[in-house]
Amino acid sequence: MLHQRQNAELYQLRRYFPDSALTELIEQFWLVDWDLRGKAAHIQQNLPDPNFHLVISNGKATLLGPVSKSYSYEMQGKGQIIGVKFALGALAERLNFKPADFIDKQLEVEQVFNMDTSRLLSELSAANSDQQQVTILQSCFKPFAIAPSVQGARVRQLVSLIKQQSDITKVELLSERSTVSVQAIQRCFRQYLGVNPKWLIRKYRLHQALLLLEQQSVEIADLVDALGHTDQSHLIRDFKEFLGMTPTAYKLHP
Repeated sequence: MLHQRQNAELYQLRRYFPDSALTELIEQFWLVDWDLRGKAAHIQQNLPDPNFHLVISNGKATLLGPVSKSYSYEMQGKGQIIGVKFALGALAERLNFKPADFIDKQLEVEQVFNMDTSRLLSELSAANSDQQQVTILQSCFKPFAIAPSVQGARVRQLVSLIKQQSDITKVELLSERSTVSVQAIQRCFRQYLGVNPKWLIRKYRLHQALLLLEQQSVEIADLVDALGHTDQSHLIRDFKEFLGMTPTAYKLHP
């Protein structure tokens, strides 16, 4: 979520991890509530995300593919969103097409999971606590639990390296740190994520820059190194491509 610190008072975001039986399928459950009755609506912008998500809102369940651009959601009145963030690459073997075919697309839940969506929505609506809702979701997805796979573990390890080691700014550096060849990394990402490793590296370096902008007073020029760019023009290009605005505009308009 963009400008999360500034907008935190407008909504309540909670995250929960799944039971061990579901960790290969689901990364986390997330819930967002808001009560803006009598207040102006809030447009919450979000960074691109390489994960698939099940999103439940306004009595409807939708499966979202990986998102390549920033996107927004309007919060007004009183409402809630319940989300299931699937583990990276976990749905690749459940789909009839390559993950790349689902980028920036919505799917019917039944296209991937053979479940009674109406019953799930009814049970979640009747629940009166986060724990009850998470328990319902876990019971719903237990039949779809998957066993660990070598390739699945590899792709998550590669992404973990990108997240944790902020000086990884090129695929060649990722290859060096992981001892996995550039060709193997590209093949793994194409098969399991549908996005290329260079894009994902740029995405997480941008996320790092946004945290710096939000948590402390930094000059735009100081962010160039954080993203591994040689000049501000490349930094501005990434901001415009992913967020549709310049770094200065982001900093000035929370």
